[in-house]
Amino acid sequence: MRKIPVIAIAAALMLPSAGALAEIVAEQRVEQERVKRNADGSVRLERIKAEKVAPGDEVIYSVNFTNQGAEPAADLVMVMPVPVEVTYVEGSASGAPATVTFSADGGRTYLTRGNLTIRENGAERIATGDDITHIKWALNDALTPSASGEVAYRGVVK
Repeated sequence: MRKIPVIAIAAALMLPSAGALAEIVAEQRVEQERVKRNADGSVRLERIKAEKVAPGDEVIYSVNFTNQGAEPAADLVMVMPVPVEVTYVEGSASGAPATVTFSADGGRTYLTRGNLTIRENGAERIATGDDITHIKWALNDALTPSASGEVAYRGVVK
């Protein structure tokens, strides 16, 4: 089986105003889950860095973030693109309590999943996971100093 390089993405982290005293530090990861057998014979899933992936492999795209500032960070928004080589796995967007919306037009507009449609061959239809181009998380609450969280989604390599 031919392995292809991991598809990197760039996440955007947005604060409401440039004058905010919050200092948000974010780390982006591309991982896969593997079954790990413990010494006692039990098994657990662990995430490992996705070095190379092949068509059909599932990957987890995540951003871990921490407020290292002295003030709460309100109105925090994170946007992650879905690479064109990846199909979004339905229902997999997860993370910090947030309003999650999706785009199928390169990030120009965002709607809740059930309301996201595309026009194809002159007709409108509900967007599929393959149509999703971006996912946006708008945190419901301010991120207090020293608090951290994660947003993530799963995708399947085409």
